[in-house]
Amino acid sequence: MTVNPITQSKTNLVTSAVQINALDSANLAGYYQDVIGLTLISEDNGHYVLGTPNQKVLLEIFPTTTREEVRSTGLYHMAFLLPTKADLGTILLHFVRNQVPLTGASNHGYSNALYMDDPEGNGIEIYADKDQSEWDIHEDGLIGGIVEQMDVEDVVKNASQTFDGMPNGTTMEHLHLHVGNLDETRDFYLDVLGLGFKYPMGQAIFMASGDYHHHLGANLWKGSNLPGPASLDQQGLRASVWEGNQTDYDYVVERLTAHNIPFENSGSQLVFKDNSGLQTIVNLTK
Repeated sequence: MTVNPITQSKTNLVTSAVQINALDSANLAGYYQDVIGLTLISEDNGHYVLGTPNQKVLLEIFPTTTREEVRSTGLYHMAFLLPTKADLGTILLHFVRNQVPLTGASNHGYSNALYMDDPEGNGIEIYADKDQSEWDIHEDGLIGGIVEQMDVEDVVKNASQTFDGMPNGTTMEHLHLHVGNLDETRDFYLDVLGLGFKYPMGQAIFMASGDYHHHLGANLWKGSNLPGPASLDQQGLRASVWEGNQTDYDYVVERLTAHNIPFENSGSQLVFKDNSGLQTIVNLTK
């Protein structure tokens, strides 16, 4: 069997951060510092920028008074990738000791992952990848995923007894979105962002650049034909943030132009809406 071209990306774009709107941005920023372990980088009139100790921005929180529409596209979860399995074990022990509620703990074949919701209902995944030699990489280029119970003892066996926050090297390595149409979402991200199609799983699909398992998941678990957010200020996902080099940046400009998709271009940042009405930002890497 040969590699299916649809699995191969045309760019090396990766997710880098998430922007969310919060009804109580101060409280939510406190949660991401005290519970999740992010570092406060800056704060200005209720706008919080958080990330790692070396100032890598992973999350921005904006204040809003507009509540989330129940039926609209948006964030299923943001996913923080930790550098090692030991780091995942360390934060798991921190959650257990502080009685932080989890919604799941899964072995996905290519990773071990913890799941939870923040106080305003935004989904969070915190995970560590397994060595790529353990991934189910098919001959056609697909990368299979599973949902099994995580081996907690294995994850915590080399954990530190002290949690000092999310370490340098932590990244916002993927996003998972509620969308209205899977086929249109696949076509948009494969064409406009140049991602590769990595795996279908029921009413969900997974896409990535390079040889990663996924930088983007999309699902219909809230239903099909969902409308986009009523406004940019609606509670929940404000924007997905991607980054790439000049070749990647120029590729997206060309595809947006070819499809007559409106966009703003500062020369180092593109801003546009995807097919689900979700704001998307592509930054040129420095």
